This record gives sequence, C-alpha cells and structure tokens, in this order.
Amino acid sequence: MAILTYENYTTAIKSWAEVKSNYTDIQKVISPEQVFILSREQIEWFDKENEAETYFRADIGVWENNLVLILTPRTNAGDVKTLENYEFCPLQFLENDLTLLQTKTYTVKSTYVLSKDLTKSQEDTDLNLPIMNEPVTGQLKAVDEIESWRENAMDYLQRESVEFKGERLFQSFYIPKADLLHDEQNTRDIVCVFGFKYSAVYQRLLATLIFISNATGEKVGAPGAVYAVQSDPSNTYDWSRPVPPYIPG
Repeated sequence: MAILTYENYTTAIKSWAEVKSNYTDIQKVISPEQVFILSREQIEWFDKENEAETYFRADIGVWENNLVLILTPRTNAGDVKTLENYEFCPLQFLENDLTLLQTKTYTVKSTYVLSKDLTKSQEDTDLNLPIMNEPVTGQLKAVDEIESWRENAMDYLQRESVEFKGERLFQSFYIPKADLLHDEQNTRDIVCVFGFKYSAVYQRLLATLIFISNATGEKVGAPGAVYAVQSDPSNTYDWSRPVPPYIPG
C-alpha cells in the first residue's frame, strides 16, 4: 500500500495548492482519462482510523509529480487525525475496460462497457424501450457525468486556473461512507472517477468523484471483473461533495 508520512502529506497538500493556480502545471499532473483505484486494504484502514460517523474526507495533493487522492481520517470534531502515515493512491490510466452491470427495476438487464479511455458503449440490452419512456438510471447517469469530465475537463481546469487562480478548484472531498463500505465483504477494489455535477447552489458545474465498486473479487479490468452499479446510487457510487467554501462564479 502507498503511504505518506505526516510531513509528506502536508507537502503534497501545499504542492497541489500551488499547482492548481498554473494551467501548465495542471496539465503535467492531470489527464481526463485517468482514475484513482482504492484497494480493499486501503478502505479497511480508512474505516478503522476514521472517527467521523457519516462521511469520510479525502484530500487532493501532488506527490512525486503525480496527482494523488490522500485518505485522511478525521476525528469526531472533523479535524485531520495526526498519524505517522496516510494511505494514498495516484491518478493513473486504466489498463483495461470496465464492464458496468445494472439490473433495472423493471427487469431490463443492460450491460455497458466503460473503456480505459473513459468512453462508453452499450453492449447488450434485453429489452429496448422508447427513449422518452426509459428512466435515467444511476449507472447511465454516472457514465454520462464521467464522459462530460473526459470531454470538458481541460477547458474547465484552464478557465479555473487562469480566471480564478485555482481558488475554486477542489482541494478535498466529502465521501459518504456507503460509497466505500457497500458490500465490504465482497468488494476487492473501488475505481474513483472524476465527473461533473451541476450545483444549483453555485449555478455551475463542479468537479466531483464517482465511485464504482468491484464485487466479483477479480483484479481491476480483468476478464470476469464486473462493476455493479445499483439503482440506489448511495450503495455503489455517489457524487462526493467537494469541500466548501467556493467563490460563486
């Protein structure tokens, strides 16, 4: 497991705070096709160390020229726990496509493939309904938000860094515990993907993290590895909430 000392952790946080104000530097650490991959061991460690009841909180940093997601356990008061080491995972490219499987409540079974460059294609559907009658499912909505990030992320990051000096860009994310602890006994890993979600409060798109869990026990992207997205998005993926405050645009 990848770990940072407390000193490394604070350095990584400061590095991202500096990088996000310069678009040239942002381009060196972020590609819209990249993802974070959390192992089961990291999730178990996070849950054990975290004292907050409802949410985890993860910080974004830059370490060894890589954007990293740092698991930073909180106290009951919401402060970062001072530990000798913190788990983290780097932003990385997928080696293989991900198969997302969802059984819809009206018994239509659909299989999608989320390719390693984060584009989607529908492989199989038992029943095709007229588009106006087809509900927007959690899985399809998540994939659309991921594609939105893939297509628009660099324009978004450039505008935020140039016009707002990176002040409105994400530094930390609140993560509902259900996103990481769903079916904990069977989950081998969780893929964390950037997406865009519209905020009615700030009247603009915000970057977010979408969590997709592997419940088959196979290695990420391996043959037979199926990532299940349930109709209830709080179970297997959710839009994490970036930590306020944000300056309205």
